[in-house]
Amino acid sequence: MFVRVKSKPNGKKAVQIVESYRRADKVTQKIIRHIGQALTDREVDELKRLAQSIIDEMENEKQPALPLLDPIKKVVQKLINQKPTNDSVKIKNLREEQRIIVGIAEVFGKLYRDLNFSTLIEGSKKDTQWNSILETCVLARIANPVSKRRTASLLEEDYGIKIPLEKIYRMMDNLAERESSIKQHIAKTTRSLFKEEIDVLFFDVTTLYFESFKADDLRNFGFSKDCKFKETQVMLALVTTTNGLPITYKLFQGNTYEGNTLVETIEEFKAEYSINNVLLVADRAMFTEKNLSKMESLGVTYIVAAKLKTLPKDLKSEVLGAGYKPDVVKNELHWIGEFEHKKRRLIVSYSSKRAKKDAADRQRLIDRLMKKAKEKKIKIKDLIPNYGSKKFIKIENGDATIDDGKIEAAAQWDGLHGIITNSKEKSSVELLSRYRDLWQIEEAFRISKHDLKMRPIYHWSEPRIRAHILICFISLALAKQAVYRVGVQQDAMSFEQIRNELLHAQSSVVIDLSSKKKYIIPSHITVNQKKLYQVFGLKRSAVPYELP
Repeated sequence: MFVRVKSKPNGKKAVQIVESYRRADKVTQKIIRHIGQALTDREVDELKRLAQSIIDEMENEKQPALPLLDPIKKVVQKLINQKPTNDSVKIKNLREEQRIIVGIAEVFGKLYRDLNFSTLIEGSKKDTQWNSILETCVLARIANPVSKRRTASLLEEDYGIKIPLEKIYRMMDNLAERESSIKQHIAKTTRSLFKEEIDVLFFDVTTLYFESFKADDLRNFGFSKDCKFKETQVMLALVTTTNGLPITYKLFQGNTYEGNTLVETIEEFKAEYSINNVLLVADRAMFTEKNLSKMESLGVTYIVAAKLKTLPKDLKSEVLGAGYKPDVVKNELHWIGEFEHKKRRLIVSYSSKRAKKDAADRQRLIDRLMKKAKEKKIKIKDLIPNYGSKKFIKIENGDATIDDGKIEAAAQWDGLHGIITNSKEKSSVELLSRYRDLWQIEEAFRISKHDLKMRPIYHWSEPRIRAHILICFISLALAKQAVYRVGVQQDAMSFEQIRNELLHAQSSVVIDLSSKKKYIIPSHITVNQKKLYQVFGLKRSAVPYELP
């Protein structure tokens, strides 16, 4: 198999996976998979990389798909294998026995096997069983993320699938022992999409809270990004590509200062994955001299958001002065200035759009403060802890009032944003553009925490905690791989849109009361469902099937 690029009359280029075979004395090419169409060379390159990755998956697959463990998967497999029925039945004799969501199992199950996730747990006599339970848990989290206990209950209540909760927990114990090898496998699948071209990585940190108030070596109390200050938590550091595809993660004790997570994660990352010459992008929480110096000693090129208001007085005066030049960053007009700070490049941009937002956010905070003070007839200073408005308040003789001078001083910074970097080659616009892509890792956190419900965590032992987060990480890898592949081959769709479409790809199991024969009647196929199936090399038929 190989990748073919074919020009079309409309000016687009079609990227396909084809295979050559001999028919009589003539060599013929057969199209195995249409990958997509592109207008630009960059789009062609992306499609070619994806096509080569798919070829690698096809050729290097360790073994055929594992035997399907549960009734839903058996029904799905029968749906794929059966031929349309020619039976004549009386409609009045038909009764629906069950309605099955097949889209998640078909599409994400196919992707799961394509990425060789079916053999993540190795080295045990019960490999097949543990891998099947793991796949069921991952697909269940993608479809309906709930606790493991609730997952086991729903599988039995809704589908008649009995997986004892204890078996799920034993699978998790086996999974936790393989945390390092599984993270390496996921990093490999992500890197295979880009070959040797991963040159930018994003880093960010979040917190995951527990339904627990007891601290230990991993769980602890700390600053919560979910505002759960009474619960224990762990800290999760995540590394992704510019597309938000996960590379790796590291867990820290819940009371770790997030600025201290960067160096340890990067040191471990460089040692395990042998990736050099990459540009690391991180937010302002990582802006410490310790972090910047350590990254430089490790040979890491970085872009980190700068805390402009903490800069030396003379440099702040320069930043607030003239010398800015207009340029375009991500299709928006910005005024850009470049300065030097401790032999590093400090790049500051001004955006009128950001300036309006900064002013509006500050005014909304002050208005809310004044309104609360007026309605509740309490002193302004009593509201300071609630709204973080202390910087806009002055206190005289025990009374607090709004300080117009402080508001005016804060307004000087409206619209300004800075980054610090040790990159010598790239232009200011390139570096600012790279930093603005940091939303991709924030989107990965949103999917993990909200769509896949990574938190709250209900487990107490460290192996189970690590296994839970690993299951969520595998689910995130599947979700982001799906989003990436759909975006490259079809119109872009979010994970939420993909999941919603596939949740509505259903089939009804009906029984003929007279003959006792059972049939599958697929639901209507939407345009988006058809596109999703095509992306993953699947076909979904609308023709009823008989179950043997």
